[in-house]
Amino acid sequence: MWDVYLECMEHFDTNFSENWKVFCESRNEQKYKEYLREIEFPYRNTLNSSMLIAFCSLTEYVLADITKENVKGYEKKKKRKRGDWLVRNIKLLNDRGFSIDPNSEDVSLFSCYIKIRNCVVHNGGRISNSKPFKEAISAVMKYAQSGNYSMIKIKDDYLVLGGDLISDVVSKSEVIIDGILEKI
Repeated sequence: MWDVYLECMEHFDTNFSENWKVFCESRNEQKYKEYLREIEFPYRNTLNSSMLIAFCSLTEYVLADITKENVKGYEKKKKRKRGDWLVRNIKLLNDRGFSIDPNSEDVSLFSCYIKIRNCVVHNGGRISNSKPFKEAISAVMKYAQSGNYSMIKIKDDYLVLGGDLISDVVSKSEVIIDGILEKI
């Protein structure tokens, strides 16, 4: 999936942007350049939103499958525990002796990515009046500042997701799943 994402972004950058750039330069007016930005934004954000949903969901399914295989009575235990699914599954695995830190930076950030994914899925990326979304966005923005990443912005009360966010989602997912698989 990551390779497909990179190919799409490369194709987008070379073809879409070049074609519009030529068009804008032929008009030589600022309004066409502004129009380009307005058209370019939804395409990039849609691709990034789709990838965020895909990678978080894939991680969720893989972790659920690992937990089902290693925790007897998983379905009943899953219903009794509250909190986000990532931490809930890690705690269930820890009950079976896996010793995974549910408070590690990777797990905490991925939990934020899950909340952001939920914001995209359930609210179309609109963040107003949602404390969990705002807290997750704040945590990701703070993390991004420390590494000078462009991960997420807010424009007119909607999330704008950057490619750095998708890269980090993939990275954190791999670290979490690989860390669990090492314990099996």
